Amino acid sequence: MKRLRVAATLFVVLTTTVCLRAQQPSFAGTWKLNLAKSQLSGQTLSVEKNSSGTLHFDSQGFAYDFDLSGKDFPTPDGGAASWKEVNPNAWEATIKMNGKVIAAYSLALKGDALTAVMKATKPEGGSVEQTSTWSRVSGGPGFLGKWKSTEVKGAATTMEIALEGANGITVKYPEFQVACKASLDGKDYAMTGAGANMKQTLAFEKTGANAIKMTTKLNGKPFYVDVLTLSADGKTLTDEGNPVAVKEPVKAVYERQ
Repeated sequence: MKRLRVAATLFVVLTTTVCLRAQQPSFAGTWKLNLAKSQLSGQTLSVEKNSSGTLHFDSQGFAYDFDLSGKDFPTPDGGAASWKEVNPNAWEATIKMNGKVIAAYSLALKGDALTAVMKATKPEGGSVEQTSTWSRVSGGPGFLGKWKSTEVKGAATTMEIALEGANGITVKYPEFQVACKASLDGKDYAMTGAGANMKQTLAFEKTGANAIKMTTKLNGKPFYVDVLTLSADGKTLTDEGNPVAVKEPVKAVYERQ
């Protein structure tokens, strides 16, 4: 009887352990952004004129030169950006990666207010549209100056996370055609954009039972830090992002699909 009791106790312990493991929430899955619960405003960007006559774009340290001829100019992540003036109060920009258009922007100016409509091109066709509003902080005239975002609204984008083995992780942002296959070891792994390697890497590491730190580097230098936190019930994933160059934190709240 004693042996039976020991065996029964061991069975209960093992069964409970298996059940607890099965109930632990997982980062793996498809996550949809909830814009209403997120805080994505407060970011800044600036547009300045260079002495050469070209223009200079800078958003949280992501900076490059361009003009309004529609010509492609290289961006820090290995992509290209082209800009053109429709009229003094309307500009358009196209963002490419690996020669493919991944996003297009239409900017409309009204005094010290700026509206930007972004259309991200889906690989399978169609697009996802978001609209952001900005207010002038300083500078001018026209589009020149420093701008701060006040609102972001529109269609929700998604994030896909897959886990493999003890440390393998793959993160994808389908609407922006960006992905990274890595390990949770703190090492840098190349990101791909539209199927080609970017000049941008990601490093992942566990910082708790339900938290993953994700560090983005541009050309080997830290650019952005995200902390992904999974809720206890596994239904919500919160991404708290912080650029390295400036203190402009954002919070993106994703819900499991």
